Amino acid sequence: MQIKPIFRNLKIRNKIFAVSLLLLTIFGLLGIISYQFFTSMYEDRISEESAAMLQLSSTVLDEELAGVEDLSFQVITDDQVQKDLRIIQDSDVNIDIYQAKVRLQERLLYFATSEPYIAAIQVIDSTGSKYTYGFNTKVELDKKEILPIVAASKGSNVWSKNKEEENIISSARLIRSKENLELKKMGYLIISVDMNKLIEEALNFSPNKNFIITNGDEIFYQNPDSEIGPIRTPDEEKGNGYENERVNGKDYMTTYVHSRFSDLTYYHFLPFSDITQQNAVVKSIMIFTFISMFILSIIVSRKAAEFISKPLENLSRNMKEVQSGNFEHGLERTETENEDEIGLLHSNFRIMIDKINELIKENYTKQLMIKETEYKALQAQINPHFLYNTLDSINWMARISQQKKISVMVEALGNMMRNIISKKEALVTLKDEMEIVKHYVTIQEYRFENRLKFSSHSLLDLESHLIPKLSIQPIVENAMAHGLEEMTSQCEINVYIYPKGREIEIVVEDNGPGMSEERIQAIYRGEIHSKSSGIGLKNIIERIKLMFGEEYGVRIESTPGVGTKVKIIIPYSGGEGHV
Repeated sequence: MQIKPIFRNLKIRNKIFAVSLLLLTIFGLLGIISYQFFTSMYEDRISEESAAMLQLSSTVLDEELAGVEDLSFQVITDDQVQKDLRIIQDSDVNIDIYQAKVRLQERLLYFATSEPYIAAIQVIDSTGSKYTYGFNTKVELDKKEILPIVAASKGSNVWSKNKEEENIISSARLIRSKENLELKKMGYLIISVDMNKLIEEALNFSPNKNFIITNGDEIFYQNPDSEIGPIRTPDEEKGNGYENERVNGKDYMTTYVHSRFSDLTYYHFLPFSDITQQNAVVKSIMIFTFISMFILSIIVSRKAAEFISKPLENLSRNMKEVQSGNFEHGLERTETENEDEIGLLHSNFRIMIDKINELIKENYTKQLMIKETEYKALQAQINPHFLYNTLDSINWMARISQQKKISVMVEALGNMMRNIISKKEALVTLKDEMEIVKHYVTIQEYRFENRLKFSSHSLLDLESHLIPKLSIQPIVENAMAHGLEEMTSQCEINVYIYPKGREIEIVVEDNGPGMSEERIQAIYRGEIHSKSSGIGLKNIIERIKLMFGEEYGVRIESTPGVGTKVKIIIPYSGGEGHV
């Protein structure tokens, strides 16, 4: 069974009803898909933000722990500490040993109070005596376990966890003599760090943050207020990133970052219930809204279909009357006609009927006007020929009368007008354009004699390139008008045509009085009009841009008292790209 023919034959009210239900169903499905997509995107965004936060936190903690390592190195290389430990180790004078211990205690107390998260600093000298200072002097490491590891590290820093005190980690180093680089063993340094204070000061985490730090397979730190309670040691072979896992019977999004300077790994556990709680609320609202809209749409779409279809049925009857040739039927406005789009259709239908009669009359009138226009165009073709013949007659009469100047001027005028009028194209070759300039200059040279000097130079084949007709001649004419009007000396005008990259530059240069920058801008804006031909520079610019594009046109360079250069820029293609 084909659905399309069945739907096509339904009444319009049933079509509107069916389409409304279909659209509602489509929108519902799109809503479900969008919800799933944005939920997934939201969870990914939360994961990325959590990873970024953990990355930033790990960087801060790395810097703080690196500072503890730097502090331990500073202590073991401190000149006073080195000196006092040497005395304790080598001296046999009790008073010297006592004074050295007092100075060592004072120095260690200074270092122990340098940071609030340092729980204690402990030095074990070569005799096994301990010197412990700080906020928590009860902190003790298993010396039998840690000291052999420190001794084997040859002075490198060793991190270890305090098994007696929760969330206390220690940085330990071997103290060796730096005098004469003998590196003799003088004792051990242990700096204990209270991780609760360090994290509280450096990160300011909220109490319910599930934050864990591991070193190898050992948990160094776990937030005491964590809701997940003790957990197994996380897998240390993971890289940086995030994943979903189940911990103690609850689902978490776990993000993890490895330290950049040590073997530490940082973990953050975010409960999935925090992420999905809002999603569940949104999902319930969407389902309730969809069901409500579905029921409401069934009722409203049925009523709307009947309301729309009835006026259309009336309009269809009126159209059939017009189709039969009755143009007067349906022209009256009914009282039940609405002001909506269907009412507008009725109104436009009446206007259309009125226009049909008007168009019939206008069509007849236009046919008469076309005939008259064709007659005038024929006259316009006859008149130039009469003018050419008249100028030729004057030319021959001047020759017979030995009036050479008149003959040359009339011949130049006839050739110039023939080039301008007979060529109907908007674009002409540079050769034809320069012919117009040549004939115009010929007339002006006889008129002004020695006051005018003109020359033209070209590095191109002028027949291969196109330019809008009457682009160069008005500029040459304008240069003559300004130069001869305001100068008593000879006016020189030169035209240069040469290629420049993918463009052609046509330069009309004169030695006239020049122009100010304000006057040039006024010419560009069309505020100053030509004194001669009536074709202004703005007109030339607009025609060039229309033919070739916005990057082409006319540019003016002028220096008052020196002269003016007018540059016409056209494409080198010779007009292949014109429109």
